[in-house]
Amino acid sequence: MTKPQMISRDIARVALVLAILPTAVININYLIAASEGYVPWCVPYWDSCTSISATGREGSAFFFFKSTMIPIAFIYLWYWKLADQALAETDHSPRTIANIGIIACVALICYTGALGAVGDSFRLVRRIGIIVFFTFTYLNQLLVLYQIHRRKLADPSRQMQFALCLLILAIGVLTLSLEISLDNYDDYDDYEDAFEWILALLIHVNFLLAWWGWRTTTHSSASQG
Repeated sequence: MTKPQMISRDIARVALVLAILPTAVININYLIAASEGYVPWCVPYWDSCTSISATGREGSAFFFFKSTMIPIAFIYLWYWKLADQALAETDHSPRTIANIGIIACVALICYTGALGAVGDSFRLVRRIGIIVFFTFTYLNQLLVLYQIHRRKLADPSRQMQFALCLLILAIGVLTLSLEISLDNYDDYDDYEDAFEWILALLIHVNFLLAWWGWRTTTHSSASQG
């Protein structure tokens, strides 16, 4: 059986990659799309001038987004598998985290593959794919936090991760409330894209906090050993 501290070191490295790489890809993709004139120049995190999806539908950004995000989907899968192994009590424990991670990663691949395709069916695949990816990634982050708390592991980032998860939930509820309450869809559309960028950023900030937490857990386990 793999030693927990060795797994934790791998998790820390992969968490750091996930904290940096997807966010970098999304923002570079926006710069490519804007420089080629497919989306307007702005600060999408609060100007809400374009969605993440719109940056990857045409031009060079279309190829860049697909060629980077599909491999990144497998890095997410690798991370959830490592987390599942590290937090499993026995070799026969249910692989809940890994299974949820598989669903999230398949959803991300479906979403990425459907970008740029024309038609209502592809639009539906994109919408379902991105919602499932964000939702199941968020659920897995909460589940990892719960398992760390239950095992009383030394993780100084736990409270900050939990606070960030509450913030993500609050933004999600606010987004849904605005969609329901605003009579004019164009009014909601003024906010929707910015919420999408912010949620994507916060979810990946959580991976940065997880990197810090796994490093501390690794050092604590190694010193106790």
